[in-house]
Amino acid sequence: MSRYFMYGTSLGGIEQLMMLAPNFPKRRSGIVINNHFNCEGGIKICNGCIAKVKSRGNTNDCFCFKEKLEADKIVYADLTKDCFGGIKNYALKERLKLLSNRFTGQLFLNHNHKERFYHLIQKQDIDIEDGAPSYLAVIFLLTADEVLWNISEDAVFLNGFDFSSIHLRQISTEEYALYQTAKTIWSGKEYIRISEIADRELIDDTTFRIIINASLIAKYGANVFSIKK
Repeated sequence: MSRYFMYGTSLGGIEQLMMLAPNFPKRRSGIVINNHFNCEGGIKICNGCIAKVKSRGNTNDCFCFKEKLEADKIVYADLTKDCFGGIKNYALKERLKLLSNRFTGQLFLNHNHKERFYHLIQKQDIDIEDGAPSYLAVIFLLTADEVLWNISEDAVFLNGFDFSSIHLRQISTEEYALYQTAKTIWSGKEYIRISEIADRELIDDTTFRIIINASLIAKYGANVFSIKK
């Protein structure tokens, strides 16, 4: 017998996610996003940028990253491999491969998502190039869905987010997953696991795409928006 009361119903997915929140122990497969650019076996900082990187005090910042993206020297598949390559989860790797093959050069879900995101950036008077990667990633997640954004907008501030003020009544499994990913990226605590994100029955392809793209923004910053393919 399943331990889930809603198993097999339309509410089964959200019940599984709710069973995880808010304070379960961290696991090795967690999607806690650290802003490490220079990963072993992955994308490397250019030799010519090392002195500049040291002068800025950010050891993971490569000044040529945007130019490489625009010149197609770094493609979407490179970023997903660099960001998630160390995670041993077959289902995740298969979904990432499919996502990379389908990538068309657009991180945003659709025009409405992009419009909500940039409207808030302009409203907050943020220079997107200097915006904190984790902040931009959370905004990307919260603005992806109209319902989620309507209940989250008042919880967004220049210096952070008040997740406790977001009322999660009548939201879908997918919206709840976006919310939990946003909390994970911002707090550094694991509110959603890789095993849930990789599960096709729990996280649909659209939500998976948003979560992965937000993770890339959290790791590489606003330059990711320059990616073409």
